[in-house]
Amino acid sequence: MKSSILIKFLLLFGLFYSCIKKSENTNSEFIESKLFGKVKSIETKTFKNDTLKSVELKIYRKDGNIEKSKFRFEPNLSYGEKLFIYDNKNNLEKEVIISDGDTTNTHLYIYNNLGLLKKEEYYENKLHCLTNFKIDSSGKIIEKNFKYVNSEGLRTFKFYYPDSLTTITKEFLRGNPDLTTKIKIYPKENKKEILKKDIFPKSERREVFYHNNLGNIVKKERFYEGKKTKTENFTYELDFENNWVKSKSGIIRKERKIEYYKK
Repeated sequence: MKSSILIKFLLLFGLFYSCIKKSENTNSEFIESKLFGKVKSIETKTFKNDTLKSVELKIYRKDGNIEKSKFRFEPNLSYGEKLFIYDNKNNLEKEVIISDGDTTNTHLYIYNNLGLLKKEEYYENKLHCLTNFKIDSSGKIIEKNFKYVNSEGLRTFKFYYPDSLTTITKEFLRGNPDLTTKIKIYPKENKKEILKKDIFPKSERREVFYHNNLGNIVKKERFYEGKKTKTENFTYELDFENNWVKSKSGIIRKERKIEYYKK
């Protein structure tokens, strides 16, 4: 249970940010931030109300591609690592997730003959879910269709780019494609208890991401059935390469320690 809960969290988180690590041709504008310089590693600490919640260490190759990442969630309840494997064209081919040292799950990425991402498959021993992509003529993702293999539901994300600094994403749910699980955690007993499962109704959600000239998100707006439900503003402190080392949005604060390759 412990490992599968963590993997499902990583999977859902990756719905929006999976194309950060894809081929440069499929780079979209809704990523959290761009990187500058010869980055060797990034350690990111995430705080909520000044309490440490997670730590992630990403290690990069000299060509700029991520090689592996290690992560843990406080207070030391779950940990794991991701390994990234590339094909001979330097496209990300496979991502292996090892959770709590005993569970291995795999993402596979499939490209068309132009080197653009067309499908993503996720395996938990066997095929668990898949995502199909639609790409425009400039190589940007304009649609993602996500589906669990054993469900009739379909989750569709559509992406719009009104200008170079703005991205709009709309999420459409059909059927019952997903479950939200609320959990009670007992740290000393190393146990988690499922309290409630909620089925997502058929609905439309929308998020608008606004970036600055460095590619960092400065504002995010969320809508549900056409009504704005939340606005988040982001502030940053930058290092000498213009990569952010501190960010803040509401009660969430992040700190990054960045190591660079010697020039």
